[in-house]
Amino acid sequence: MRRLLTPPWIVLHCFAVVLTVAFGLLGWWQLGRAQGGNAISWGYALEWPVFAIFTLTVWIRQMRLELRKDRPEGEAPRRRPEPPPMASPFEDSILSARQSSSESSQGSHA
Repeated sequence: MRRLLTPPWIVLHCFAVVLTVAFGLLGWWQLGRAQGGNAISWGYALEWPVFAIFTLTVWIRQMRLELRKDRPEGEAPRRRPEPPPMASPFEDSILSARQSSSESSQGSHA
């Protein structure tokens, strides 16, 4: 975690915060213009928040990649346990019907 508090990372944190706030304010400004009758501003009012979300996504991704470097070699990444396979309440009857039909079809061809 300390790695994210080095001077280059602090600059990146500030840059991401400034960009996110600026994009939010630009979106708010375009929304006001769109409500005033400027039709093309509706597109910009939706576009600027998308830029803000993209900035946050890249920022979080970069921090996660940086923190992965702290993981000792050979340690597997933590993963969620896989859920058990879904089973149908009718699975047994379906399988037995398939087996009986395949047995009867094999017997008639011989």
